[in-house]
Amino acid sequence: MPSVPPDPRRAALWTREFLLLLGSNVVFFMSFQILLVSMPLYVVHLGGTAAVAGLVTGLFTLTSMLVRPFTGWALDVYGRRVIWLLSTFFCVVLAVAHLWAATLVVLIAVRMLNGAAFGVSTTAGGTIAADLVPKTRLGEGMGFVGVTMGIPLAVAPPLGLWLAGRGDFAELFWLGALFVGVSLVLAAMLRGPAQAREVPAVRSRLSSMFERSAIYPSTLMFLLISSFGLVLTLLALYGRERGLGSVGIWFTVYAVLLTLARSVGGRLSDRIGYRPTAIAGFVLAGAGLLTIAMSHDLPMLLVSAVLYGIGYGTTQPSLQAMVVGRAPRARLGAATAVLFVSYDLGTTVGSIGGGLLAGAIGMGATFAFSAVGPLIGIGILVGDILRRGRR
Repeated sequence: MPSVPPDPRRAALWTREFLLLLGSNVVFFMSFQILLVSMPLYVVHLGGTAAVAGLVTGLFTLTSMLVRPFTGWALDVYGRRVIWLLSTFFCVVLAVAHLWAATLVVLIAVRMLNGAAFGVSTTAGGTIAADLVPKTRLGEGMGFVGVTMGIPLAVAPPLGLWLAGRGDFAELFWLGALFVGVSLVLAAMLRGPAQAREVPAVRSRLSSMFERSAIYPSTLMFLLISSFGLVLTLLALYGRERGLGSVGIWFTVYAVLLTLARSVGGRLSDRIGYRPTAIAGFVLAGAGLLTIAMSHDLPMLLVSAVLYGIGYGTTQPSLQAMVVGRAPRARLGAATAVLFVSYDLGTTVGSIGGGLLAGAIGMGATFAFSAVGPLIGIGILVGDILRRGRR
């Protein structure tokens, strides 16, 4: 009796190395989130204003974005593991360095250096994830990598704000250092890949730092991320304006649905395709943004968290898998760098642009306008599907 060939879609995903990567990611982003949300309060504690707090956050993102193209090139030429471990180690050192940031100038310098180390570490970790996930299970694997960024979002912000509210900034910084230290230990236990696979002779010119195949899905990711940058900037102020009280529960509901959607959406994209899954996610994300714009009570606002969380969590792993699937294996570092640049740029544009737009047309109208990004994403993907159909 002939043997049944194994299903290629069941290629090994849950390996020891993949589990170590996921664990390292969870505690790494716990550190990132706990410091990110509490930093504006520390700026005020040092005598700064809300504008200075925005500058501190913006410079962190800017330095992170600037180092990513160089990091992607280095990962493809020199390998992944050493760069990942060294940059994560510097994240530990810089988390502790916050303890001695007693002036705003020193704090800005520490946050900029931390942003650079964060950019290198996350680009390296994302590239190693792409190396470890089987090609036939990219959506599923990238979905679970995304889950590791969603879990901290539900836990770290409330914890960080509670500690900062008590004035326990030393405890806050030590806790941030502890989390990223555990991440480093788990990363060190991961045995491979130590070097990039099939490394070509890549010259250190600017064009080699950007993988062209990643630009299309990363542009779509930018359209998604920019809307979340706007939500981060305006939602708390919007809740106060509409008399909705504290909107912290919105982020909890969003994070729970985001985590569930990433795990299910990634698996779904492997079965029906990345483009149809991303279209469905964009539709839900756009509906969530419009629901925010129409919210006049907390229950309706929480409906928007459900819609946006499912939409974001469905779209993100599909687009991330598309980046990995389109890139040559030896160029995964450069491709991952392009993807993460879209994250940083989208967050920056959404935050700054949303604030400026809200001052001109009001916050409700700004949330409604932000649905244009997902709408453009839908149009691009539908047009792509139609073009492929005609071929």
